[in-house]
Amino acid sequence: MTDDWTYVDTGAPDQDLMKRARTVAEEYEPLITDSEFDNALNPETLHLYVEDGITTDEGRFDITWTDKHYYRYHYTEGDDFNYRYDYHPRRNLPTNHFHEPPDATHGNAVPSCIEVTAVRLVTLAVLQLWRDAVDADDLTRLQQPNPP
Repeated sequence: MTDDWTYVDTGAPDQDLMKRARTVAEEYEPLITDSEFDNALNPETLHLYVEDGITTDEGRFDITWTDKHYYRYHYTEGDDFNYRYDYHPRRNLPTNHFHEPPDATHGNAVPSCIEVTAVRLVTLAVLQLWRDAVDADDLTRLQQPNPP
């Protein structure tokens, strides 16, 4: 999943911001079964595991926040289903953009419905959009005109 994230200075991963996202997520979403950082000594990504999915019985959010307050919330159910909400500089798109399922490729990014940038609010919005899509079995719920 190559994206402009690798071509611009988004800053260093911020463990404190990712811990804040984890706390919010675990307090809000009962379907989160586990969480862990990709590296205990030098974390770059927080993994949140969920016991329900959009196309399968389980999924995972991979979350990165940086010290410049850019973020990436990538949701995956393996190789066959992925999407993500990003907030970082991007050519020809707003800083906040959405990579559509099923493959979340660089070329299928569109403006994101998430306009907030605070860790708590972004985390709650991402989880509620996911929950709406799971409950309704409707991918259009991932991008709503008036997000939660």
